[in-house]
Amino acid sequence: MIKKRNQKKKLKRVFIILALLIAGVLVGRAAFAVFYSGEEGLSVERLVGVSAGLNNRVSFLLIGTDKRPGESSYNADSIIVASFDPKTKLISLLSIPRDTRVTLPGSKNYYKINAVPMLKGIPELEKQVTGLTGIKLDGYVLTNFAGFKDIIDTLGGITIDVEKDMQHVTGDKEDGYINLKAGVQELDGSKALQYARYRDSTTADIGRTARQQKVLTTAGKKMLEPATILKLPKLVPQLMKTVETDLSLKDLLTLAGAAKSFDDATIVTQTLPGDAIMLDGLSYWEVNRDKAKEVAGNLLLGQTADDIWDSSVLASLDPEVKARLAAPAKEDVIDIPEIPGVIVPKEGETPLTTIQTEQYAGTVTWLPADAIFLAGQKYTATITLVPKAGYTLKGVAADFFAVPGASTTRNAAGSGIITAVFPALPSEPAEPDESAEPAEPNEPNEPNEPNEPNEPATAISLSKVRGVIPPESGASPVKTITETEQYIGTISWSPADDPFVEGREYTATITLVPKEGYTLEGIGKNYFTVPGAAAANPAGSGVVTAVFPQKDKKLPGTE
Repeated sequence: MIKKRNQKKKLKRVFIILALLIAGVLVGRAAFAVFYSGEEGLSVERLVGVSAGLNNRVSFLLIGTDKRPGESSYNADSIIVASFDPKTKLISLLSIPRDTRVTLPGSKNYYKINAVPMLKGIPELEKQVTGLTGIKLDGYVLTNFAGFKDIIDTLGGITIDVEKDMQHVTGDKEDGYINLKAGVQELDGSKALQYARYRDSTTADIGRTARQQKVLTTAGKKMLEPATILKLPKLVPQLMKTVETDLSLKDLLTLAGAAKSFDDATIVTQTLPGDAIMLDGLSYWEVNRDKAKEVAGNLLLGQTADDIWDSSVLASLDPEVKARLAAPAKEDVIDIPEIPGVIVPKEGETPLTTIQTEQYAGTVTWLPADAIFLAGQKYTATITLVPKAGYTLKGVAADFFAVPGASTTRNAAGSGIITAVFPALPSEPAEPDESAEPAEPNEPNEPNEPNEPNEPATAISLSKVRGVIPPESGASPVKTITETEQYIGTISWSPADDPFVEGREYTATITLVPKEGYTLEGIGKNYFTVPGAAAANPAGSGVVTAVFPQKDKKLPGTE
């Protein structure tokens, strides 16, 4: 009887550890401290009889699902590799976008990784994640939507700054609507789930993984508040209803044994870098397999990647996949009007120069070309968008695109060239100089000196755009032209391969920005030339489209 009672205590202890683990893998230190020092006087050492062997890294999948009670078929709504190293006190969270493209044993088809649990089960999902990241997994922890909402509600809600209005119909019988207003607010379980699940058209899966990490971090901070400890008796039973795991007792106790030291732990988060592709008419998140392992390995050392969007993806694809990319089933008209990331200039901030969404990439050229924004200065952003595979600018209406905060935003019909004008930044009023002598009034009958008229700008006369090197297999695309005394310029390429791939046609979109004293007014249609390419530009425009043919083709007149 005593032995059974002790076993029940151990199991209860494991469930408590597991519940707190799900509540926010990394947030249980205060709760564990209470249980360690409680009336029972239990400790990890007394539970297992030894303290050795609890110093090794534990890595596992933290899976959020849409699984309903009694259902055996479900998709993974969030997939996170959680890893804790007790020796370095480093906690790593690596989000795997649910649209990540994978293949399954015995099939020639492509699948999104979130469908793997439904098709092949959790063991296959673990194999896929290990294959992508190189991280050996000790097991998984799974919870569903109901469990997530219960956790947040038991905590009393969480405070989140919702970055924009969010409306979407998910199609689920439960949790079927997302309807949130922008701003800092208290979210209950249902609204927190809406926030974590929202998938906007701009960043899609990448924005969603960032929001999921934000929710986990916020819930973690809430768990550390002293008042939360009083809610644990209610929190633990709620969690136990909705949690599944195959983690061993040893792994759970490793996490529990390290919980006391979470006060000075380091937490790093990362989304697995990649790029959005269209394959046979379907969208996927594609990763460079070699770089994915490098990023995952660095994260375990506490190092994060600077950019989620990986420009090396297309070049890393095998020829069979590239062929299917080159001929998508259809092209959809770009329908993301709001240009992400281009915000109102603020004094002292660095201008944004690149844009990425799942539908297009883009470059931003600022005039004046200040390294940092200056007060009292009016700025114009020329944005050049390049559609990704499966998308087109044909059919985009005039002035379709929007840039928040710009006084005017313009684009021609069917064009991805957007001009956004921002009003002058306010200047700090100058302090009066009390030591300065008052200005002498004009002598009687002496007229004021007239202001010197501004000299008229000179039309650009350098027609040949230099520095745009024709694509060579294995070479990296140049991003800027050779600067001249009359203008500077940036280059964006389509397809956005890096390096160039043999046998492909490439289009360089060159945006020329006149220097002071020069203007594009009066420039004729197709005035500019680019060596090795068929170049075209509208009248009065410095946006030059240069098409470089495949290596086995010749430009007209070059035979």
